[in-house]
Amino acid sequence: MPGGLSAQNERTILTLRELIKLIKIMTLINPNDFIRIDLNLLVVLIVMYEERNVTQAAHRLHLGQPAVSAALRRLRSMFNEALFVRTTQGMMPTPRTCELIQALTPLMAQLQAVVLNPPRFNPEKDKLTFHIGMSDWIEHWLMPDLLAGIMREAPQVSINAVATDPWKVVSALEQNKVDLSITVGQETSRDLRREKLTCAGFKTLWDPGQIDITKPLTVAQFVHHEHLLISYRGASQSAMDSSLEKAGVSRRVRYVSSHFSTLPLMLSQMPLFATVPMVLVDDWCRRYGFQSDSVPVHMPPFELALLWHRNRDSDAATLWMLNKIRQLIAKKLSAIR
Repeated sequence: MPGGLSAQNERTILTLRELIKLIKIMTLINPNDFIRIDLNLLVVLIVMYEERNVTQAAHRLHLGQPAVSAALRRLRSMFNEALFVRTTQGMMPTPRTCELIQALTPLMAQLQAVVLNPPRFNPEKDKLTFHIGMSDWIEHWLMPDLLAGIMREAPQVSINAVATDPWKVVSALEQNKVDLSITVGQETSRDLRREKLTCAGFKTLWDPGQIDITKPLTVAQFVHHEHLLISYRGASQSAMDSSLEKAGVSRRVRYVSSHFSTLPLMLSQMPLFATVPMVLVDDWCRRYGFQSDSVPVHMPPFELALLWHRNRDSDAATLWMLNKIRQLIAKKLSAIR
């Protein structure tokens, strides 16, 4: 089991010891016994105990007096006990009734809270961990700012970034390995919600100390030097190579990886090009002194989307985190444009 909001939410997670205890309790529960229990009768019992009068109890319950009398007969049959004795001071409870009221009142209050009051999320107080699926470039682009904001607003909320490539994100969500995902893949399923956030393109980066060229970047310059390629399936070609082929040229890919994190180190040491999501470019140029330009051939844009399971549609914590991610991405995109 992973340790995130889904199976690992600290509000709901069962430790192994608690799970064993729950299993033991469940084995003691006989469903046939509960068939005999009508919660409405227990409500009548509590109100009768408080009012000590059938007419007044009927008024509080918005029932007729005959209905309350019938409920009392059923209660006496269920508990095999008189429950109330008629006196000059009203319907007096028996000692057994007092014991039942003492035990039932907190149980009924707890049941009311569970059934009628859906759990709320308080970011200032609640302690939980979100498992968010993403590729490493999305983590690099978003997580420092997202975590900084959450540390200010939700001091006990943690994030576990789970490396998830676009081809595996659906199964990760369906298997409850992540709570939600930020992805560039088109994959989805009928069990998931998919929300498109934006479409973005690519730019080509290089180190001017390794490659001495002037902009704009031409196709001839582009294919003259070797390339780094990110591929989640280990392929040595991408859609860009199809565009180069149509232009009658080809490039040499020197290195293929599924991780973006090593690209800046390689660009700094070797005369190589790397074509990356444009949202990374400003930061990498500022940090590493790289140059960038538009890709000199057609490169299809990618779609950035949020994915989450439909069973989280009403979960307050998940909705809060989704909104935080939306706001951050919108802010970062507006700064680029």
